[in-house]
Amino acid sequence: MENSIDKRKIFIASIFIIALKSIFFFTKHIQEDALITWRVARNIIEFGVYGYNGVEKISASTTHLYVFVGVIFQTLFGEGNFIYPLLIFNTILLTIGIYWLGKLFFNSTIKIILFILFVSFLPPAIKMSILGMEFAILFFFYIALIRFGFVERKKWAFIVFPILILWTRIDTSIFLGLLFIYDVIQNRKWNTALMIGGILAILSTVAFNWFYFGEIVNNTITSKKNNYPSADFVERINQFRYFGPNYFGIIKFPTSLYNFSTIILFLISLGCLVLLKNKLSSNRNKVITFLFLYGFFKTIIFGFANSWFDWYYWIPQIFLFLPIIVFVLDLEKFKQASIAYFIIIFIPFTAYQAVHSIATGHGEWNHARKIGLYLDSIEPDKNKYIFLEPAGYIPYFSKLKVIDYVGLVDKRLTEENIVKNGIEVGFSNLINKAKPDYILEDYKPMFQGKLKDKTIYDDYELIKEFKISNVAKSDNPILDKIYKFKPSGRDFYLYKRKSTTK
Repeated sequence: MENSIDKRKIFIASIFIIALKSIFFFTKHIQEDALITWRVARNIIEFGVYGYNGVEKISASTTHLYVFVGVIFQTLFGEGNFIYPLLIFNTILLTIGIYWLGKLFFNSTIKIILFILFVSFLPPAIKMSILGMEFAILFFFYIALIRFGFVERKKWAFIVFPILILWTRIDTSIFLGLLFIYDVIQNRKWNTALMIGGILAILSTVAFNWFYFGEIVNNTITSKKNNYPSADFVERINQFRYFGPNYFGIIKFPTSLYNFSTIILFLISLGCLVLLKNKLSSNRNKVITFLFLYGFFKTIIFGFANSWFDWYYWIPQIFLFLPIIVFVLDLEKFKQASIAYFIIIFIPFTAYQAVHSIATGHGEWNHARKIGLYLDSIEPDKNKYIFLEPAGYIPYFSKLKVIDYVGLVDKRLTEENIVKNGIEVGFSNLINKAKPDYILEDYKPMFQGKLKDKTIYDDYELIKEFKISNVAKSDNPILDKIYKFKPSGRDFYLYKRKSTTK
């Protein structure tokens, strides 16, 4: 058994793993919300304002810290060249976090390398690297707090990392709160440093939101709360039963199929956690138990809140799966077990994510992005508004000002009280007041002809149709099968306000 760590070998192996993982960059699979954050960063550079539509202040991004990271990268590399350097940066931070976690569990060079490889190629870890969102940085901060704070008991870590974590995402209060409770139970005393860090984190984020935006929490949170109908308890249970398996599973299937990975992998992982309890040292056991508990409680809380964006679950999915990887590598015959893991888990999961990313990236990059570029080519006046959903690819590449259907980037929709008045009335009022120059819709006629004010249909004319069927195909037979197997995107219809309309 190897009892020392060769950092040079681990470093070289990590570089190779990052290079191998970077192949996924070529799928161009980037999440819509990343482009919202990057546009906010661009807005700061061009207008000196944290906002989305020029000089109007609005917390249109869920993450403050990652916005400022975007500002740095766009300043250094330019608007057209920053994406890949940022994705590489994200991947490096994620890999460092995985390495730190591996060092907590193993004192063997080969086991740490295998741990980095296996965790790095879990589907959610691949998405954290390539989709351009803030979760790779968040994972890095989580593990840094676990390593330097929870394990090594460095007071500065308990103070600094909670601030960085909460500035990255406000919903990380679940992680910090659960860690505080778990730490108190394990050590049987209050963690004053963590309390101070948590208080400073809350005060700093709330103060920034209040003094800059005049709000306590990000507009992205309040807009969803105000513009999405609130389900009752029975509806939440039904939604949880229908969507829960699909989003909590480490791999996603169409919702028409029950996602077996939710129950089977969860039970296997729970069994591995129980078996590891007597095999791991005290600190290692505490760490893996906490991460598993956090993954479980985060998914339950967000599931019953009917929060179905899959990126909410990326880090919890990794934490819930960790006991399986640690169990495999902790076996006496771990090399044979690793080969079995590679064949049964690694190859199928990586292949699944490759298909998913190839299809989704093709749809977004060659459909949504091109719609944005088309708008950019026909409309030189970037002060004109477009009413659409979502506020990602198309607004980013069109550079037009935006009102979205949820109110994430413009508060005027929230003022129409969609939940109370209904979309038919709310959208009619918004269109009549804002008079957007363009409307991009899923339907022909607009909004299925259901707008309360029918005169709006006389004010706009259909100028362009964008069919996903024209994109979901390829001369390459393998790619063609992938695009048709998992078509990504939908039809869009572009309407323009008539010049004769007042």
